[in-house]
Amino acid sequence: MDLVLPSSEMQLKKECHLYLIKGGKWAALMSVFILVAMLANIAFQTSKVLLASNIILYMLPILLTIFAAGVVVRVYSTHEISNKAFLTYLFALEFSWLFLIWMIFDSSEDIFAGNAALAGVESIVDVLVLTFAIALFCDRKIMLMGVLPLMLLSFFLRVTEIPDNYFFPLTKFLCFFAIIVSGQRVLYTWFEKAIVRDVEKQHLLKHFRRMALVDGLTNISNRRHFDEILSQEIRAAERNNHPLCLILIDVDFFKRLNDSLGHQVGDDCLVALAKVLTGVANRPRDLAARYGGEEFVILLPDTDLDGSLKIAEKLKMLLAKAKISHPDSEVSQFVTVSQGVCQWKAEMGQEQLMESADKLLYKAKSSGRNQYMLE
Repeated sequence: MDLVLPSSEMQLKKECHLYLIKGGKWAALMSVFILVAMLANIAFQTSKVLLASNIILYMLPILLTIFAAGVVVRVYSTHEISNKAFLTYLFALEFSWLFLIWMIFDSSEDIFAGNAALAGVESIVDVLVLTFAIALFCDRKIMLMGVLPLMLLSFFLRVTEIPDNYFFPLTKFLCFFAIIVSGQRVLYTWFEKAIVRDVEKQHLLKHFRRMALVDGLTNISNRRHFDEILSQEIRAAERNNHPLCLILIDVDFFKRLNDSLGHQVGDDCLVALAKVLTGVANRPRDLAARYGGEEFVILLPDTDLDGSLKIAEKLKMLLAKAKISHPDSEVSQFVTVSQGVCQWKAEMGQEQLMESADKLLYKAKSSGRNQYMLE
């Protein structure tokens, strides 16, 4: 019944991985958009079709990398893509972009005039740095792996093209680096807080659900949860025509135990009985619940009366072995129970089934207690 929730650290790691994968997809889409923009810009600025076609060839590694990544995403789910596979994709995309930028710059004298190529390359690098910084911000090391090579290449190309002025490219590099690192820290802090709050909310909801469905004393299902499951099992029995049985249980002379030894001893008795019931109702769909006060119930799906009889007998035997002291009982020196065992019949509702079990329980108590009665 309990749902195992991840810790904040585990959920943060999981969400970071998912964000990186989605960020990688977004970076791929942005790469295609940038390539299209570059082609349009080249087409407007040059009439040398042969050289422009060479630029298109230089773009192929990027397109092939994106295509291969797209195939992987189609074959595997996001959760199945490992960090190693993602880093391989990132390295391939990064290297492909560095290759394209270098080849554009190397061919610039044949296509562009003056320092137009340098300005164009720096613009491309700035857009790519922003793209990778946004796509990879939740992991600083991976983000720096994505942006630093591009920033260093831009710095190197400007220094190579204009060797007399080191101050501007160095200042630009340091400013970009400071903005990206500090911005990543701010964004990651918000990201981390959002994940932690979400996990805390899930744990709180789980706690509230547990309070609503679990008996606080015995730590087994309460009546509300039992009523929900009983309704579901009746519908399943109607649909599948499978047997469904129920055992209503009452602790014999429980009031005397409470009055003579105190409520704490009475509570301990109920807790011990609940443990025995849990051991008896041990199949996946079996349900042991506290019905109210000293009354308990066992729901047995896919079980006929013969099977329920064995469960009732097993409960009686295990309770005798448990030897829970009851000095004021008239039938034993230990705690015993009376049981009403009934089977659901076609067109029998939830209330009718419980009334039938209650009548059988009353009959068992009237006949001397420490026994079970069947239909």
